[in-house]
Amino acid sequence: MTKTQTEDILEIRRLHQYFERGTVNENHALKGINLTLKAGDFVSVIGGNGAGKSTLLNSVAGSLPVDTGHILINQTDVTYQSVEKRAKLIGRVFQDPKMGTAPLLTVEENLALALRRGEWRNFWSSGVKRRDRKLFQERLATLGLGLENRLTTDIGLLSGGQRQAITLLMATLKNPALLLLDEHTAALDPKTSAIVMRLTNQLVAELHLTTLMITHNMTDAIKYGNRLIMLDHGRIVVDISGKDKQQLTVSDLLDLFKANSGQEMNDDAVLLS
Repeated sequence: MTKTQTEDILEIRRLHQYFERGTVNENHALKGINLTLKAGDFVSVIGGNGAGKSTLLNSVAGSLPVDTGHILINQTDVTYQSVEKRAKLIGRVFQDPKMGTAPLLTVEENLALALRRGEWRNFWSSGVKRRDRKLFQERLATLGLGLENRLTTDIGLLSGGQRQAITLLMATLKNPALLLLDEHTAALDPKTSAIVMRLTNQLVAELHLTTLMITHNMTDAIKYGNRLIMLDHGRIVVDISGKDKQQLTVSDLLDLFKANSGQEMNDDAVLLS
């Protein structure tokens, strides 16, 4: 069943995160973040190095324990749940294409593992069922990369872009409540990055996925999604959506950052993207 736009899929309440707390090197990485994503929201998160982007994503994913605050997914408090416990709710694509797939398994075997995510009793059951193979072919065909004809190819033999496209498909195969994209095009060349972003936008729209995308690329952050958030030193300093976001330019975004943070954006990785 498709969730209505009024439903809150992700709620982050007063989230604080610290590194090396209580020492001279203490870093208050997130400072009381409040953020809500409704069903179907596609939110880009941008910011310089050290802004808190990865800390935010890892907190939501469960790979970083929460210091204080609460995280709810589908109205369920998952603040202290493990990564494994959240597996039924979250799909995630990492920056490194190699992280989302098992290189010695075939394309169809990787997809079969993704299809069984959260079904721990049968997770390691062997073989690919005929009905599943048909599903894989249909879903791979939508990517337009010819991968539906390479089901029995070891995934480690594919290019980085092909692997990332399959990882994206794996992350969305079971229509997760929340899709997390962790700078998922940063390791790709510009042409391949554009292809993967097109596929991302296609899947998010077709499946009505609620999505949180971390990116260094201001142009992508403006072009894709219905909402854009900019972090600076652990705080949300820009939050813009709807028509206001559609009319943004990179120059506008830099001006907004300066107006709300009181300083110039000086991260080369962001400025040169």
